[in-house]
Amino acid sequence: FPTNGRKGDKSGFYVLHGDGIPAGSFGCWRAGLQSTWCAKSDSAMTSTERDAHKQRIKAMKAQREAEQLTTQQQARESAAALWNQADTASDHPYLKRKGIAGHGVKVFGDRLLIPLRDTAGKLHSLQTISPEGDKRFHAGGRIKGCYHSMGQPDGALIVCEGYATGASLHKATGHAVAVAFNAGNLETVALDLRAKYPALLLIVAADDDHLTDGNPGATKAKEAALAVGGVVATPLFKDGRPDNATDFNDLHQLAGLEAVKACIDAVKVTPATPKNYVALTCGTELTPEPVRWLWPNWLALGKFHLLAGAPGQGKTTIAMSMLATVTIGGRWPDGSRCDKGNVLIWSGEDDPADTLLPRLLAAGADRSRCYFIKATYINGEAQAFDPAQDIPRLQDAIDQIGGIKMLVVDPVVSAVTGDSHKNTEVRRALQPLVDLAMACDCALLGITHFSKGGQGSDPSQRVIGSVAFTAVARVVLVAAKVKSEDGEATRVLARSKSNIGPDDGGFQYFLEQVPVDAYPGIEAARIAWGKSLDGNASQLLTDPNDEADDEEGGAKDAAEDFLKGLLSDGPAPTKHVEAEAKEAGISWRTVRRASDVLMVKKQKSDGKYYWSLPGISRLSKQVVQLVQPLNDGQPGQPDGQPAFLDPFDEFLGNPAFHESDHINPSPDTKNDASGITDMEVF
Repeated sequence: FPTNGRKGDKSGFYVLHGDGIPAGSFGCWRAGLQSTWCAKSDSAMTSTERDAHKQRIKAMKAQREAEQLTTQQQARESAAALWNQADTASDHPYLKRKGIAGHGVKVFGDRLLIPLRDTAGKLHSLQTISPEGDKRFHAGGRIKGCYHSMGQPDGALIVCEGYATGASLHKATGHAVAVAFNAGNLETVALDLRAKYPALLLIVAADDDHLTDGNPGATKAKEAALAVGGVVATPLFKDGRPDNATDFNDLHQLAGLEAVKACIDAVKVTPATPKNYVALTCGTELTPEPVRWLWPNWLALGKFHLLAGAPGQGKTTIAMSMLATVTIGGRWPDGSRCDKGNVLIWSGEDDPADTLLPRLLAAGADRSRCYFIKATYINGEAQAFDPAQDIPRLQDAIDQIGGIKMLVVDPVVSAVTGDSHKNTEVRRALQPLVDLAMACDCALLGITHFSKGGQGSDPSQRVIGSVAFTAVARVVLVAAKVKSEDGEATRVLARSKSNIGPDDGGFQYFLEQVPVDAYPGIEAARIAWGKSLDGNASQLLTDPNDEADDEEGGAKDAAEDFLKGLLSDGPAPTKHVEAEAKEAGISWRTVRRASDVLMVKKQKSDGKYYWSLPGISRLSKQVVQLVQPLNDGQPGQPDGQPAFLDPFDEFLGNPAFHESDHINPSPDTKNDASGITDMEVF
């Protein structure tokens, strides 16, 4: 209901609880006032009534908080959708009537849209203003602690109530302004900004509600300034002030910008140094939110991800494939559908025109939704983009194109101006990008390399540079070339770490070189996705760095002896081999390499892969003697010795089995006396 006598005002509220002992609350959102009442005083209640009343109030509060959580989440999503559909506000009747400009606002239909964000830049709600000045908040959206910002803080920052007030203050003084939207929100916003900018002078610009009991505008402004060690500025009107003149925009229109500036300059003295303190947030002030996915369990909106791998594994091509999927609202490798949106690329290695765009087009991207960071212009001169300084400008540019769904930084080390091996410097350098992803509600993907000879079996430990890269990332993806169960080389994209979802599983992928449609003579790489894979990254990527064998000779010898003993009686399923190896304390990577040396056969039967020694099979005990060309560096074969390999010989690897025991069939002999044809040797 209205509390200021204006039609359409909905700042007043009341809640009535009629069950049990009647009770309720009422107040005004604008003024930040709230009172409660009960039909029976606490002293008049019996202990039973008092306990029942407390339990009822507690249950209703819990229900209200749960409903508020759902409502605010729905409001945030619908506000974001509306914001992305709106146009940048270059002109609007309300702006003209107030004599102000648009700062980070948009227009949808005939209504002006003002975004409400938190200190991390995340959009929570919208305020809409009609041409006549009717103001409404997006239904169910969060207001407390949210504000709209103008300009960049530099020495002083002004906190005020309304947008028009803030625009006049910004125009008159050049100072950054935070619009808190109502008096009751001034203190919460000021406290959050004090925590973010501890050294800034905070000026709380009050509305002078001189005809309202208690003057809530001035009262709440003083409370906010006191809480943060700031100062209060009040509009000073001359005699003959109209009754409805209460704020700095009114002063702007009545007396000009100089009058506004004079009021601010009068209080711009360094206030008493505020008491140092640690800011705490109560759980009741937070709203739990679910993780929202761009690609379920792989790419999360508002989060930082890392894609790592050795050179030549197609990491950038994988990223371009992901971006292309986003631009067309296509399907991910698991078949799930992606929401369509704009994408942004900051690359320090590849040229957009001859490398990145062709790869995007080869993957089917909508080029009208692909954007590249070119440079930052300062005083008309182009400078290299610097995330430490240019994130606010980049966020403005992103808002102008209607937002983005995904941002790729290749390589992510480009964001680190200091030592990329120092934890604190990496974290400090990555934080602006992490904040940007949260503010823009996009998935951030950084690309990096493996270090040579990384430590440990966990592929995440092989990421080059400080461990902060993988620590800050919520999801770490790893790309590598490995050997499949049939012995063929293949590439795998796997999850190596996830703090917000499953941390296992992967997909097979292939690199293809294809012509780019409509651009004769231009070819580009693209990704062809294969089957999904089960297992963790250490299992799927037996050698993610594609390095030479780094196992000790004794470990390999032990693994060879283990396989000879395990498979001596016949084939065994892969899962059984893996379980026995784990029980024996032998790493799976060492077992796989030992199997290559022994030329273990891996064949599929009944949907499973079975391992068997070349000389042992349940199919036959016959000896088929095949001759191979002289050794070409084949694993396990002495240099210069003829490579006589018998796939069914039971004594392979036995020193007593000599070259003289083999018979070299003539080249034109395709079948022996038993009628067994040539066999494929694994």
